[in-house]
Amino acid sequence: MLKRITFQKIAISTLLFLLAFLLYNFPEELKAEIPNHSDKKINIYLIDENDFVSMTEISSNNNSINEKIENLIKSLTINSLNNTNIPKGFKAIIPAGTKIIDYNLENGLLKINFSKEFLNISEENEEKMLESIIYSLTTIKDIKKIMIFVEGQHLQELPKSHRKLDLYLDRSYGINKVYDITTFSNTKMVTVYYLRKGENYYYVPISHIINSNDEKIEIIINSLKSNRLNSSNLLSHLDYQVELMNYEENENSLLLNFNDVLLSSIYNGKLKEEVKYAISYSIYDTLGVNNIIFEINGQTIDEFRLEN
Repeated sequence: MLKRITFQKIAISTLLFLLAFLLYNFPEELKAEIPNHSDKKINIYLIDENDFVSMTEISSNNNSINEKIENLIKSLTINSLNNTNIPKGFKAIIPAGTKIIDYNLENGLLKINFSKEFLNISEENEEKMLESIIYSLTTIKDIKKIMIFVEGQHLQELPKSHRKLDLYLDRSYGINKVYDITTFSNTKMVTVYYLRKGENYYYVPISHIINSNDEKIEIIINSLKSNRLNSSNLLSHLDYQVELMNYEENENSLLLNFNDVLLSSIYNGKLKEEVKYAISYSIYDTLGVNNIIFEINGQTIDEFRLEN
C-alpha cells in the first residue's frame, strides 16, 4: 500500500514538472493562437444588408480615448485594414482613402478633421454616413458633440444635397429617420431600438418624427409594444399588453414601473436582454438618461446602466 502511494506521488510530481516545462517553452506562434479572453467590445454603427444604420460590436483592446476614436473611424472606412473587424452582414460607409488629419477633444466636444476623400460620398449615403459617425463616436462617454472638418474647412452642409448642418452634431441629428407628420408644429423626435435577425440578433435604431401630445417615454413604450415596424421586419419582444403604470426621473436615473404582464419577459429572475436593452437604448438616445430601474408593481426587478 505504501509503495503504491509513493508511486502515485512520483507520477504526479513528474506530470507537474512536464506541464511546467511545456508551458515555459510553448512556441510563440502557437501561443498567439490561444483566444485572448481580455478582448473588449465596443459598439459601432455600421450599414446592414438592408441599408439601415445599425448597432453592432467590434473587438477593441484600446483603452485610451484616442485609440477608440481612431479604431472606430478606421472600422467605418471602406477598404480599411480594420474592416476585418466588422461582423458578417455589415459594411463600412466612409469613402475609401479617407484619413484623419487631426482631431481634438475638449469639454465633450470632438473636432475631427478628415482628408478630401471624405467628400466622395453619394447623395444617397451622405446622411447615413453622418449618422454612422455621430452615433459611433458618441458611444464614447467623453464625447457629447462633434464638429466635422474636411481639409481644415468646417463642414456646414451635406456634401451633395447641400442640406444645412447644425454647428454641433449629436444624437439629436437622428438616425434612420421616419417622418409621420401632418404639421410642423408640435413635432417630437423619438429614437426607438428595434431588433433584426441576421446571423445573430442586433439592434436597429429608428428616429420617429411625429406629431404627438404624449410624453416621449410613453411613445417609446407604445412603439415597442407594436412588435413590428411596418414591413421592414424590425421586431420588438415587448408584450403588447405591458403597461407603463408610472415613471419617475431623478438626476440621471429613470424609474419605470410596469404592470405584472412584464413578468412574461423575466428569465432566471432578470429581465430578458432583448427587452431591457431595447427600452434602455431608446431612452438613452431620446432622453439622455443612462441608468434605468425596472419595477413591477413597485418592486425593483432589474437595473440597466449604460457604460461606454
